[in-house]
Amino acid sequence: MPFQFDQAVLCPTCPHGFCFEDRRANPVRGRSTQFRLNQGVAMHCTFEEFLPGGSNDPDPSRSFDDYLGQFRENAKGAGGIRAGSDFSLSTSALAKVEGDVFELMEAGILWEAAAAWNRFMDSGLWDSDVFQCPAGAVAAASRKIAIVKLPRGYDTTRLFKADVRSSILAFEQALKLQGMELGLSSPDIVGVRLPHPLPPELQVFLQPMGNLSGSTQILLAEAHRKLEGLIAGSGFLMAIAVKRTTRSDRLYQPLFEANVLKYLIQSVLEGAAFRFYAHLGSFEGADVQGHYSAASLISLLRGGQPSKAVDVLYLAKKPRETGQSLLNEFPLFPI
Repeated sequence: MPFQFDQAVLCPTCPHGFCFEDRRANPVRGRSTQFRLNQGVAMHCTFEEFLPGGSNDPDPSRSFDDYLGQFRENAKGAGGIRAGSDFSLSTSALAKVEGDVFELMEAGILWEAAAAWNRFMDSGLWDSDVFQCPAGAVAAASRKIAIVKLPRGYDTTRLFKADVRSSILAFEQALKLQGMELGLSSPDIVGVRLPHPLPPELQVFLQPMGNLSGSTQILLAEAHRKLEGLIAGSGFLMAIAVKRTTRSDRLYQPLFEANVLKYLIQSVLEGAAFRFYAHLGSFEGADVQGHYSAASLISLLRGGQPSKAVDVLYLAKKPRETGQSLLNEFPLFPI
C-alpha cells in the first residue's frame, strides 16, 4: 500500500482489513464512541513500503507531523469510504493514537540507527546511507546496542540477568517489609548493551527496520522479550521518555522515572554510565526547558558536581535527525 493512495479505489477491497472499528451497533459502555481507529492496520496501510526517515523513504526530510498528517488523512478517508458521512473520530481518541504512532516511528528509526552502529561494531566499516558515523566512534564487537520499545506497565527488571534481578528484588522486598516501595515505572524506550558474543537469536538487532508494516510493528512490540534475562547491571545504558505533546501535569513522570532509574542503576547496581533522555514532539504548552533543568537527586546526595535528572532534552521534529541525534551519543558510554 503506498503512502498516499486513492481511498475510493483501494479501501473497498483492502486486503489488510478495516482500519477502524464500527461501534454504532455495539457501543462502548459509558462512552459516546461510534468509531474506533484500528491503529495497527492504519499504520500498515500508510507505512507498509518504508520506514519514516529510513533508507527507503522517498522523502526522508519530512517531519513527524508530515507523516502523522498523511496517516490521519488516510484513516479518515478510509472511514468515509467504508462508513459514509456518519464517520467521525473524536479529537481525544485521534490524539491518543497519533501519540502512539509518533512513539512507534521513533522506536523504528532508533532501531535503524542502532542496527547501523552494530554492523559498524562488527566490521569497522560504516555502511549506512541514512546516518553518518558518529564522531569518535571506535569499532569494537563487544559494544553493540539494542534500542527497544517497552510495553506500558512492563517490569523493566525482567531484562536483567538473574543475579542482577535478585539484587533489585531483594532491595524492593526490604522496602516492602517496612511498608514502602521505590515505585519503579517503565520508560517508553530503553537502550541496553547486547551480550557478547552475540547469540544467533539476537542477530536481528543488526538488521534495518525497513518499514512499519504489521509484522514490523509486532517485532517492535515484542523485541524486548528477546533480551529478558540477558542484560548485565552495567548494560542498562539509557532510557528515553517519548511524548508528542506536552502539558505541565505530564512533565513530572519523566523526571520521576529519571530519578528512580538513576538511583537504581547508579546506587543499587553500581553502574555509572546510565543516561536519561526526553524526546518531545513539541515544547509548546508548558515550561519544558524549565522543568527539565531539575537536578538529579542521587547526584545531589553524593555531593561534588551535580548533574541533571534528564541528561538530554530533545525536540524531535524529524525522524532521521532524531535517529542521528541519539546515534551521536553512543560513543559517550565508557562501559
